[in-house]
Amino acid sequence: MELSRQRRLRQWAEFHVVRTEGASAAGKYLVVGAHTNSDLDGSCKFGFVTSKKAAKKAVTRNLLRRRFRQIVREHGDHLLPNQMVVVIARYRAKDASYAELEKDWLKVVKRLKIWKEES
Repeated sequence: MELSRQRRLRQWAEFHVVRTEGASAAGKYLVVGAHTNSDLDGSCKFGFVTSKKAAKKAVTRNLLRRRFRQIVREHGDHLLPNQMVVVIARYRAKDASYAELEKDWLKVVKRLKIWKEES
């Protein structure tokens, strides 16, 4: 899955809708929020939040965002259509490997029931 500009959440209002109206689930390293939006024409939109609370250094925050984007590229096609998804890094994420982040993301997405096996 390609994360083009059209597939990313860029405005504060989009993030706010996901946090207030959507469902969220937390894992050890991240929190995932999801909201179904019928205006998306079958595609999903993604947003990533890595605050200074999660990692003090910008280098580490950027690394986490790159890892989250790669996880979405690999597994985003398995999500239900018309989803707005926000991935928020927790403070433990800076110490996690890519495999641990990926495993945690898959577990949380399945808990939210936005995962479909066939694709």
